[in-house]
Amino acid sequence: MAFTPLHTARLVLRPFTEEDAEDFAARRSDPETAMYQAWRVPYSVEKALEVIRESERHDGPVPGHWFQLDVQRLADGRTVGDVAVYLHDHGHTAEVGYTLHTWARRKGYATEATTAMIDYLVDVTGVHRIEAATHPDNSRSIQVLERLGFRAEGVKREAFWVEDEVSDDAIFGLLASEWVAMRALPAP
Repeated sequence: MAFTPLHTARLVLRPFTEEDAEDFAARRSDPETAMYQAWRVPYSVEKALEVIRESERHDGPVPGHWFQLDVQRLADGRTVGDVAVYLHDHGHTAEVGYTLHTWARRKGYATEATTAMIDYLVDVTGVHRIEAATHPDNSRSIQVLERLGFRAEGVKREAFWVEDEVSDDAIFGLLASEWVAMRALPAP
């Protein structure tokens, strides 16, 4: 069964298509975007197509694979970024990640899109735990995770490699039970 796009108040999260490759490569080629990520710039359209084709093989998150979603504004269809999810082999734990175009930052899009993904993971996929990892200096990403209710669980020292460079990896976790309880709270 094909993945049904997720809608929020301002966004739609839909599976990537090959037509998204140039935008995806451009976003990943931005030095500021790539600063804390697992790739080097420039990021080629060919690499983007590889990621997209791998994601297209699946109808949603499946154990042992990354699944990428393009995030577009409903108002004009413009891509603001992407959200990715990796479902661990046992299916009880998922890892989420997100990247935005520089012009789309500080508008709440990462929080809004990741909220929709977490809702899907908890309500549809039935995961027990959601994880996220980022560079300890990536304060903007850490702020998004904290807004979503993730808890800092520690730092893995010199555990994140990009080619021949190593850095620390800050680990965050959120339990499905915590997410459900947080959703039940009245809006601030």
